[in-house]
Amino acid sequence: MEVLEATRGLDPKDPLRAKIDLALSRTRRALALYARPGEECELALSFNGGKDSTVVLHLLRAAAADMDYCSTSGGTEKGSKMPFLTFFFPHPDDFKEITAFVEDCGREYKLDVHAFPSDGSVGFKQGLQHLVQDRGVRAMVIGTRAGDPNAKGQDPFCPSSEGWPAFMRVNPILDWTYAEVWSFLRLVKCKYCSLYDEGYTSLGSTKDTKKNEALLDGKTGTYRPAHALLDQEAERAGRA
Repeated sequence: MEVLEATRGLDPKDPLRAKIDLALSRTRRALALYARPGEECELALSFNGGKDSTVVLHLLRAAAADMDYCSTSGGTEKGSKMPFLTFFFPHPDDFKEITAFVEDCGREYKLDVHAFPSDGSVGFKQGLQHLVQDRGVRAMVIGTRAGDPNAKGQDPFCPSSEGWPAFMRVNPILDWTYAEVWSFLRLVKCKYCSLYDEGYTSLGSTKDTKKNEALLDGKTGTYRPAHALLDQEAERAGRA
């Protein structure tokens, strides 16, 4: 398992090692509480193809492998799927690269991807209600970080907000920075959406997302990749 091997190769005093170890501990706890290999799965991953959810996907894969829930090739020992459900809300305004990346990950890592209708006929709240009521999901792993607009008041494990379907939110990388996200992705050498190599640092829809001007090379007129962003406060500068 590439995540575990790469992490163990880090110096024990490396701050990134500590962040990864803690995130893996949180992820293993979520699997222990809510994953039931061979039974109805109560754990789901919110995977939208962005950098943060990509980190969480690989943390889940690593934790599952470490707990012998799956083989290193991606599938469970008794089947061909990971011990958690993956869901995705596609939208007509999505970048085609995002949709392709989510689909590619589903195939490569043998994910049980539940994609809601791409016409937007099922809203986010309605979709979560379906997962809880009809699919038996009790916990959802999310790539939320402390600097995100919706992160205020959240903890690594925290119940959903009042008025929403009842489930446990699991935020393994809540305390990670933008730089640590990219350090992890580059350390593990895992695939990520190609748009991040074209100057995008935060991905929304085609209508509200543009390349980050902080990455523009004035001499060549080209954009540097997302991991080259020095000012982490400018992560969402390309979002409307």
